[in-house]
Amino acid sequence: MPNQILILLVIAGAGVLGSIALMVCNAVMGKRNPAPETDDDFDLTEEEDGGDTDAAADVPAAAEPAQEVKFTPLGQDDEPTTVSPAADAKSNAEDDEPVTVGKPPLRLVKPEDKGSGSAVVGGLTLRIGNAQDIGKRPQQQDAFAITPLEEELVVRDHGVMAVVCDGMGGMENGAEAANMGAIQFMRAYLAVDKVQENTLVDAVYAANSAVYGAFQGKNGAMAGTTLIAASILSDGLRFVSVGDSHLYLFRKGKTYQLNRDHNYFSELMEEVKAGRMTLEEAQHHPERAQLTSFVGIEKLELVDYNIEPVPLKPGDRVLLCSDGLFKTLSLQEINSIIASSQGCSTQDELLRAVLAKDKRKQDNVTLVMLYCDPV
Repeated sequence: MPNQILILLVIAGAGVLGSIALMVCNAVMGKRNPAPETDDDFDLTEEEDGGDTDAAADVPAAAEPAQEVKFTPLGQDDEPTTVSPAADAKSNAEDDEPVTVGKPPLRLVKPEDKGSGSAVVGGLTLRIGNAQDIGKRPQQQDAFAITPLEEELVVRDHGVMAVVCDGMGGMENGAEAANMGAIQFMRAYLAVDKVQENTLVDAVYAANSAVYGAFQGKNGAMAGTTLIAASILSDGLRFVSVGDSHLYLFRKGKTYQLNRDHNYFSELMEEVKAGRMTLEEAQHHPERAQLTSFVGIEKLELVDYNIEPVPLKPGDRVLLCSDGLFKTLSLQEINSIIASSQGCSTQDELLRAVLAKDKRKQDNVTLVMLYCDPV
């Protein structure tokens, strides 16, 4: 591990940096929840447009369940199919050893700094782009971090990693929780000598332990953040997700959501499927946007992750984003912009499209795009 590891971390709010402590902690391991089993149909699913009305502004966009996917090996032209998680995957807390988070050096940089350069991983040339806007909110409560492409040792041992956190505005210290979540997740990820099957999940529990420990009881309020992270190594893409930020894969003109939302709307959709509620009732339920899992909770149980890595192909695009994107643009609009964009400017075009909507209560927007191109 080099002495100076550059982590591009976007800091929310002018006074947040001084309040963030880079701490060492042990992860509290809980029950893990792999992505759900789904049907074999993998058609592009349209999402509801957020619109400008108050009722629609926070309606979770995905009306269909997310899908865990396994793609055919590189070089084959078959379409992706869905797979079920391994039946014997470990999920018991007593089977897991706690993770001791080490101290790889981190250096914070200015928000306007962008990722640069490229790295070759698994036969692909990887580049990273990012974009962010405060929207029409009084404070930026999103944060993100990416590994430095120019550090060969980091790329060799840890591949290319990106994490996006969206602080919970309904709680105090949302911005601080998002920044701490991103920092502690990346710190735990970089602390291991070699990335293993459970490294991303372990890093989530490390981040959860840090955020919960730092803010529990402070001013009588909790703090929390969503977290979506994706790691690209030689064997493909691994991801981990808590909350309702999204991870998308664009391939051959289609965009797929890979993770599942942890909010009450997802539970309401089960009622819709069972015929006990209509879709309209679910979309207008007053508690539809309430999160059922987030980083900073006392006992973290709902964590989505893929058991087997997803092999990537030249031309693939991987997008991590906060809900300021997909609650403003439909999945069809997102797909169209990605499909038509040139070079590494897709994230900027998506952000411009969001701001062009001029929503009255536009949320913070954060996008990190991973570009997979031929060597």
